[in-house]
Amino acid sequence: MADRLLSVTAAPFICPGNGATLRIEGDALVGGARPYPIVRGVPRFAGSDNYAEAFGLQWNIFRRTQLDSQTGTSITEDRLAAAFGRDLSELAGKRVLEAGSGAGRFTEVLLKHGARVYSFDYSSAVDANFENNMPSDQLTLFQADVRHIPFADDTFDAVFCLGVLQHTPSTEQSLGELARVLRPGGALVTDHYKWHPGIFTSLYLPWWALIRRLSAERQLKVTDWLTKTFFPIHWAARNSGLAQLLLRRISPINFYYGDFDLPKDMLYQWSRLDTHDRNTDHFKRHLTRSQYICLLKAAGLQEIEVFVGGTGFVGRAIK
Repeated sequence: MADRLLSVTAAPFICPGNGATLRIEGDALVGGARPYPIVRGVPRFAGSDNYAEAFGLQWNIFRRTQLDSQTGTSITEDRLAAAFGRDLSELAGKRVLEAGSGAGRFTEVLLKHGARVYSFDYSSAVDANFENNMPSDQLTLFQADVRHIPFADDTFDAVFCLGVLQHTPSTEQSLGELARVLRPGGALVTDHYKWHPGIFTSLYLPWWALIRRLSAERQLKVTDWLTKTFFPIHWAARNSGLAQLLLRRISPINFYYGDFDLPKDMLYQWSRLDTHDRNTDHFKRHLTRSQYICLLKAAGLQEIEVFVGGTGFVGRAIK
C-alpha cells in the first residue's frame, strides 16, 4: 500500500524537521530527523491528538455527507470553481496541493478534473478521504501540520486551502508556509471567516465557548442534541425570511434551506455536520478585507484578490 501511494509522488517528501529527502523503509519514511510511520496506507507527519481532533471525528462520521457524488449536485464543484476563478480543467496534469482536506469533498472534484493531487489534513480526516477517493494513481494522501508541510520550496503549481485558515493557530504562519511550497507563477486559493458586527450579536458564541471545552465524544452528543432540537423549529419557519433572520441570531445550528437544493433528510445531515463544525473548533478568527490583503502581501504574494465567498472571504493570489 505504501509503495502504491508514494509511487505517484514526483516530488519526494522531505523531513519537516531538517529538510532531508525521505525514503520508504518498511512501514515508515526514514532519512530525516526521525522516522515517520505509514499507517493504513497514509504517511503520518503528525498524530491525531491535537487541536483538530474533533474535526477528525467529525469527518469520519460524516464521511460522504458533502460529496457531490453523494448529493447528486455540483455544490462542492461550484464552490471550488468560484474560488479558483478559472476553468477547473486548467488543473489537469498540474501538481496541486490541498491543505486541510476534511473527508475529501474538494479532493474528489480536483481528481475529476485531472489534477495530480497531494492532499493532507492535520486530523484523522485523512482516513475518511482515503475511503472516499482511493485508489487513485493521481492522489497522494498524508497527515501533516499546515505550518510544517513536508515538501521542498516551489513544489506545487497550485495550492488550495478552503475552510481551514481560521481554525489554525496562525493565519499568517499558515499562509507563509503555503506560499513557500508554491512555485513562482503558481496560484494560491484560500478562504477565511469575515469580520462583521453580527459576530457579536449571535447567541451561538456562548454555546461554542462551552462546547469547545468538552471531550470530542461529548461534543458530538451535544451538537447532535442541538440539531435535533433546533432543526424542527427552523424547518417549521423555513418559508419565513424574517423568522430565519431572527433564528440565525439565536440558534446554535446551521440551517441551509433555500441555500442548497437538497431534500430534507440531506439538509438535516448537513446541519448535523456543520453544527458540530461551528461549535467545536479550537481556533476561530475573523478578518477584515484589508487585514486579509495585508497577510497575503506579507506572504510574498502578488495579483491579490479578496472578495466575498466561501466561508466569508475568498483570497486569490499569485506567487
